[in-house]
Amino acid sequence: MTSTVDPQDHSLTLSVTELHDPRSAHPAGPASTATSASTASRTTSTSARSSGSRRPTWALWGAVAGAAGFVATFLTDQSGQLQEADYLTGGAVVDKLESAPYHVGVVAGFVCVLALLVAAAGWRRWAARTAPDSLAARVVSMAFVASAGAMMIGYGLKGSMSVYLPGGMDHDIMSQEGLYSIFMFLDLGAWMVWWGGTVAALASVWLAFRERLLPRWVGVVSVLFAGLPLAVLAATGLPGLPALSTIWLTVVSVGLAVSRRFDRSGEPAVA
Repeated sequence: MTSTVDPQDHSLTLSVTELHDPRSAHPAGPASTATSASTASRTTSTSARSSGSRRPTWALWGAVAGAAGFVATFLTDQSGQLQEADYLTGGAVVDKLESAPYHVGVVAGFVCVLALLVAAAGWRRWAARTAPDSLAARVVSMAFVASAGAMMIGYGLKGSMSVYLPGGMDHDIMSQEGLYSIFMFLDLGAWMVWWGGTVAALASVWLAFRERLLPRWVGVVSVLFAGLPLAVLAATGLPGLPALSTIWLTVVSVGLAVSRRFDRSGEPAVA
C-alpha cells in the first residue's frame, strides 16, 4: 500500500513554525509579552528611585549617642567647680562633691552606650552593603564598639560616686579614701572612653577623601576632630581630648541622616 502527502496540506509546516516563534509560546500573544516587560521595567525603575531617595535615618542613633555622651562627660563633670587648691587637699576634696550630677552622668552614659551600639550596627551594615572590601569602613563600627565597652566602665564609676556620696542610697558605707580614688580615676577616665570616636573620625577621613564613600564635608570635619586630640596627646601626653568626639559624632550623624546620597550602595558620595 502506498501513502501520499497532500502538497497543499500546510499543517506540518505551521506546527514547526509555531514551535520556533517565541511569541506563540506566550498564551496571550505578543501584546501580553510586551505588557509584562513594561511592567517589570516600571517596577525596577520605581525600586531604584525608592532606594535613591531613602535617607539613612539609622544614623540618628549616632546623634543620640553624641548628645548623651556630651551630657555624661562635659555637663556632669564637677572638676570645673573646684579650685586648684582643692585638689591638693587629698581625700578632703570629696566633701565638695555632690551625688546628683554623677547620677545624671551614669544614666546619660548608659543611654550613650545603647545608642552607640545601635549606631555601630548601622555602620557595620552600611559597610557590608556599600564597601565590603574596605578596611576603613569596618573600622568605624569596630571603633564605636570599643568605645561602648570602655564607657560601661568609665560611666559606670560615675554610678559608684552617685551611690556612695552623701545623698546616695549607700552614702555611709564607703570611706573617703575610696571615693577619692574613684574621683581621681574619673578625672580623665570618663574622657578617655571616647578614643574610639577619634579612631572612627580618622577612618572617616580616609573614606571621604581616598575611597569617596562619604561626603567630603565629613572628611573636613573629621580631620579637625581627629587631628586635635592626636596633636595634644603627642605634644603633652594629655589623653582626654577625644571626648570632643561627642560633638563630631552628633554633627556627622545628623548630616548623614538627612543625606540622600550616603546610603546608596555602590555609588561614591562626592557631594
